[in-house]
Amino acid sequence: MFTIKQAAARTGLSVPIIRVWERRYGVVQPSRTAAGYRLYDDESIARLVAMRRLVAEEGWKPSQAARRVLEPGTDLRASGGRPVDSDPGAATPGSSRADPSGSSMGLGTNVRNGDREASLVHAFLSAARELDVPAMERILDETFASHRFELAIEGLVSPALRAIGIAWAQDEVDVGAEHAASETIRRRLARFYDAAGLGDRVPQVIVGLPPDGRHEIGAFAFAVAARRAGLDVLYLGANVPLVSWLRTVRETAAPVVVLGVVTPSDVVAAGAVVDALSASARPPICLVGGPLSAASLDGLGTIRLPTPLDDAVAAVAGLLGSRERRVR
Repeated sequence: MFTIKQAAARTGLSVPIIRVWERRYGVVQPSRTAAGYRLYDDESIARLVAMRRLVAEEGWKPSQAARRVLEPGTDLRASGGRPVDSDPGAATPGSSRADPSGSSMGLGTNVRNGDREASLVHAFLSAARELDVPAMERILDETFASHRFELAIEGLVSPALRAIGIAWAQDEVDVGAEHAASETIRRRLARFYDAAGLGDRVPQVIVGLPPDGRHEIGAFAFAVAARRAGLDVLYLGANVPLVSWLRTVRETAAPVVVLGVVTPSDVVAAGAVVDALSASARPPICLVGGPLSAASLDGLGTIRLPTPLDDAVAAVAGLLGSRERRVR
């Protein structure tokens, strides 16, 4: 049996999220000690892990994920597939309109995934398992040399990170290997970001993650793509404190903010950022992207970025163009 803090450590969820999922969806029903403290058994841990995977990695709504993990006979270790109450036109895990990687923002999966792309994803996963950074670099070299940046992100980077995330969840890849792969990709994105260059212009778009947000690859890729499209973008990175969001927007007067929302805790943190920015003297337009961006819309007045990456950039460019026409 595990305390709620131990359950949080074993599942990768925060204590507040576990309590919300317990109270709102009944995913777990912990027993209590004589002093009233919650205790979670192995099945409860398995349900929480399965629900986290469906929500954070496959883009399900929490209500859908809860129904799935509570279904009698559900294989919690392999739970996935189509959301139980989704309509034929809704985004579903693994479809061209969903982004289950848990790390991307504005990245679709509708790129042609031929044998060559699948082979490169497999090779990248194998290199990550072996902590072979030079091999990962070579695969990135080949991919970016033969594809436009946006297509390379969608054809290799997003699927590779998704595959690594699944392998990590199944204890097939060590967390060190996952970090090495993510850092290898992040360094490559930094080169593209610097090459696209803001110059001396004042940024119009601020991109980053909310406080404690860690999965930055998708947000970084969007920032690069937006710069490549000629937008004046400032990328703040991961785990940006609320006070820094407020200060940056105030000092730059940027009219657009883009937040990456990847994990359940990001939903709450992004909401706090949006609320604070909305109450500022010159509130920007706030957009959200990432696997859990849909969960961030309720009552926040935010706009969800579309997929694929090109469409996400076009949406922001359109907002900036509309704003400039109103100012004139």
